[in-house]
Amino acid sequence: MQERLNQIIEKKGLTATKFAAMIGVNASTISHILAGRNKPGFDIINNIAKTFPDLNLTWLITGNGSMDNSPVQKEKSSVISEPTLFDMEPTKQQTASVIPDKNAELKKTRDPLASVGSFTQQTKKIKRIILFFEDGSFEDYEKE
Repeated sequence: MQERLNQIIEKKGLTATKFAAMIGVNASTISHILAGRNKPGFDIINNIAKTFPDLNLTWLITGNGSMDNSPVQKEKSSVISEPTLFDMEPTKQQTASVIPDKNAELKKTRDPLASVGSFTQQTKKIKRIILFFEDGSFEDYEKE
């Protein structure tokens, strides 16, 4: 298990301390696991699974299979047929109400989120937003 945790930390470009903070445990807990002194309990494995949903839990626990859940993710994405917020194009009426002047295209390229409100009002409500940063970290905002 310690070897697999090291692989996760390396692949995600994290330090052991940053990894511990992301999964919500003390840095010393991860340090003890990585040194082979302790084995992770259910809570730690569960926190890892919640924080990194792309990880294959069978691989994490047993070492069998691949590290990533990519085949499962591909199946899920092929089942979902509804367009996402990023796939939607505003209708002419929506674009006109959001960007009414003659510089509409210029404003649209400057502020790509200007029309988000019109999409969310007419379709679905946003439940969760995940921001991914260039350094490999992320922030997760979920409406409760």
